[in-house]
Amino acid sequence: MLNCFFMRENSLTFLSVIAIALLVILQAVWVHQLIQRDKERFEMELKQTLQSVVSFSLSKEVSGNLNELSFELTPINPNEIPSNAIVKGSFDTKEYQSGKNLGNFLVGVFAEDLLNENKIPLEPMDSIFSKEFRHYDEIAAYGMRIQKRDSVLREIYGGEKPQSILKHTLGGVTVKIPIGKTNTYMYTAHVVFKPTIFTQRLRSLAVLSAIAVILISLVLLNQLKQFRKKTNEQEEHKKAVRGIIHDLKSPLAYIFTMLDSFENVENDEIRKTKYITGKVRVKHLSEKIEILLTTLKSNKNNLHIELKTYNITSRSKEIIDELKVIYRTKNIRYTIQPEKDVIIKADQVYFEGCLRNLLDNAVKYGSNDVVIDVSVILKDNKLYLSITDNGKGISENDQKKIFREFYCSNTDSTLKNHGIGLAFSKQIVQAHHGKLLLESALGQGSKFTIILPQ
Repeated sequence: MLNCFFMRENSLTFLSVIAIALLVILQAVWVHQLIQRDKERFEMELKQTLQSVVSFSLSKEVSGNLNELSFELTPINPNEIPSNAIVKGSFDTKEYQSGKNLGNFLVGVFAEDLLNENKIPLEPMDSIFSKEFRHYDEIAAYGMRIQKRDSVLREIYGGEKPQSILKHTLGGVTVKIPIGKTNTYMYTAHVVFKPTIFTQRLRSLAVLSAIAVILISLVLLNQLKQFRKKTNEQEEHKKAVRGIIHDLKSPLAYIFTMLDSFENVENDEIRKTKYITGKVRVKHLSEKIEILLTTLKSNKNNLHIELKTYNITSRSKEIIDELKVIYRTKNIRYTIQPEKDVIIKADQVYFEGCLRNLLDNAVKYGSNDVVIDVSVILKDNKLYLSITDNGKGISENDQKKIFREFYCSNTDSTLKNHGIGLAFSKQIVQAHHGKLLLESALGQGSKFTIILPQ
C-alpha cells in the first residue's frame, strides 16, 4: 500500500511540475504575443506618422520655392509632345485613385527638382516628427536620411548617443518612403525603441502573474508535503493499532485457558456458569480481533458486512450492564425505548462494535451520575437509533473534526483517547449504507443517531 502511495505521490509531483512548467510557458507565450502585437501597432503608427511628416514637409518646401519654379498646366495629346520637350510626369484626370490628386502630383514633380539640387532639408521633418509622434519619448535613438540611390545626400540623428546605438543594434523599425516621381530618391528612417517600450504596459501584469505562479507552486508543494506527512502518520498509526490488536490475542488466550481451568475444578454451579459466560465473551472478543486484523491488513480497508438478525434492545441492555461493571465508580441510569425486543438486520460483529463504542463514550465522558436514553424506531424501512447522554457536550469546532481518524479533543486530557472509535464507528455505519449524525452543545450533552436501511 505504501509503495502504491509513493507511486501516486511521485506521479502527482511529476504532473504538478508539468502543470507549473505549462503555466510558465503559456504565460511567456502570452506575453510574447502581446509584445508582438504592441510592436506591430507601434510600427504601423510610426509609418503613418512619417508618411504624413514627409508629405507635409515636401509640400511646404515646394510652396516656399514656387518663385524659382516655372510651370504651365496645358492639356496635351501625348502624340503631340515635341521630341525635345522635358517631361517630368503626367496626371490623368479621367481616373480617380485614393491618394492621387493634382496637388500631390505637383509636389512630387517639383520636389524632384529640389532634390536634384539637394534643397530638401531634414531638420523640419525631424522637428515635426518629434511633435507629432505620440510615442516619441519612448524612442532610444533614430536616424533619418535622404538618399539618391545608394548615395546619402542628407542625414540627421536623434536620441542619446544615437550613432552608437544604431551601429550596434540590429533590431528596430526601418521605414522607407519614395520621394519625387522617378523613384530615384528615398527617405529612410530607422528607429530603435527603448528596451522596455513593448513591455512596460505588461510589467505589472507579468510580475503579478509570476508571483501567482510561484505562490501556486509553493502552496501545491506544501500540500504535497503535508499530504505525505499525514499519510506517513496514518500509516504509523495503523501499524501501531495492528500491533496493539494483535498483541491482545495472547493475553485473551491465557484468560480463556485460565477460565477453562477454573470451570473444570469448580463444583459450585453458579460460579461455573460465570466461568462459562466469561469464556464465551473472551471467545467472542477473540473472533472480533481476528476480523479487525483481517480488515486492517486489507489494502482497501473495506469492511465485509454480513447482514444477520440482531436484537438491538437486548444487546444494548447487556452492553450497558457490562459498562456498569467497568465503570463501578459511576452511577449509571438508562432507559431503552421501546422496552420490547427490536430485531434489525446488521453485521453482528461490526455493528455491535459501533453500538458499544457510542455507549462507552456516553459513560466515559459523562459525570459521575450518567443518564443514557436509547431510542429505537423502525420507520419507512429505516432504523433510527438514537443514544442521548447528559455529558459535557461537544463544541461546534470539535463536531466538525470528531469523526476524523486519530483526532483527539483536548476537552479532557485526563481521559485516554486515541481518536479511533468514532472514526471507525462512522466507517461501520457507512459500510451498512447508513448515516451517523451528531447533535450536541457544550454543557447540554450529546445525541448520536444511527440511520440504517432495513
